[in-house]
Amino acid sequence: MTEEILFTFPNTRRAIAGEKALEAAGLSVSVMPMPEALSDQCGIVLRLPPTQMEAARAALDAAGVEMRCVYRKQGDELVWLSGT
Repeated sequence: MTEEILFTFPNTRRAIAGEKALEAAGLSVSVMPMPEALSDQCGIVLRLPPTQMEAARAALDAAGVEMRCVYRKQGDELVWLSGT
């Protein structure tokens, strides 16, 4: 099973800003619909390989992009890692 890191955001505008910041940092980011288990949040998430999690956090912080939560996704299992 492939493991991924998912970043959630307070709204779609911030998610798009986050995508731009991560792409500018040269990270392998992709956009996916919000998993059903997290449906109370913004409608999209940013997905990255686990090896890029810390670089992604640093790039988002440097760009001033507010994120909400970070999850580890493996198959259908979601594990909260940080955030509110």
